[in-house]
Amino acid sequence: MPFFQYNGLTLHYVDVDNRKDRAKGIPLLFVHGAGSSHICWALQLKEFSKTHRTIALDLSGHGESEGNDGEASIIDGYSHEVYALVRHLDLQEFIMIGHSMGGGVAMAYLLNGYEVNPKALVLVDTSPDLDLSKLATGLVKEAMEDTLFLLKSRFFEDYTDTYKIKKYENDIRIANPNIMARDLRACDKFDITDRLSLIDIPVFVLVGECDDVIPPSLVQTFVRKLPRSDLAIVRNADHTPMIEQPKEFNRLMRKFIVWVENNH
Repeated sequence: MPFFQYNGLTLHYVDVDNRKDRAKGIPLLFVHGAGSSHICWALQLKEFSKTHRTIALDLSGHGESEGNDGEASIIDGYSHEVYALVRHLDLQEFIMIGHSMGGGVAMAYLLNGYEVNPKALVLVDTSPDLDLSKLATGLVKEAMEDTLFLLKSRFFEDYTDTYKIKKYENDIRIANPNIMARDLRACDKFDITDRLSLIDIPVFVLVGECDDVIPPSLVQTFVRKLPRSDLAIVRNADHTPMIEQPKEFNRLMRKFIVWVENNH
């Protein structure tokens, strides 16, 4: 498994490339959400690695990456880790895909003005304002729905990819409650609403139709403030459409990626 050093920590990432022609396809860099890991992108790594170099980072304290006892920051911490990986891999161009808190990381990355910026962003079930007071009720409801899903699926869908990934994510959060709590505190301090107009690259925003954490109505409001954006609502999906409806999610994302590659 590949690792790199940043700020005294050993951070883990996956780098999957199954292209027949490695001269084609812009690299795709995936960033997970709160309390999660690169595993949440497993179905995208599997699909898009056929045509693109696909990279997914475990942010510090998540997955296989080392953490510390300090507080986390989306703007002054996690986004720096992503840039360190970009430098480590010497990426000159890429599309960044971020889910939930990872979407905040992606937006912060662009606003931080690093030397190498993404050609485009894909933001999944995220918001420029991750104020915990606005998310708390949805987080509780989503957690209950995930638990019910796992209980129901246990007997009927034991071998589906969605079940396996959701169960892994649920088990990780139960085993590491401090990481989730730290991430939520970082989210609570994140608000770049007044800087959205500065994100002047193509942005594709996806949101689950039934997302209780960051509902489509909230997403539609901030999308209008992005200069170059498009929005897709993924039917029959909650807060993790890339897991719950992977075929439709991948179809929509691939359409956007092809457009970026043909126009930029």
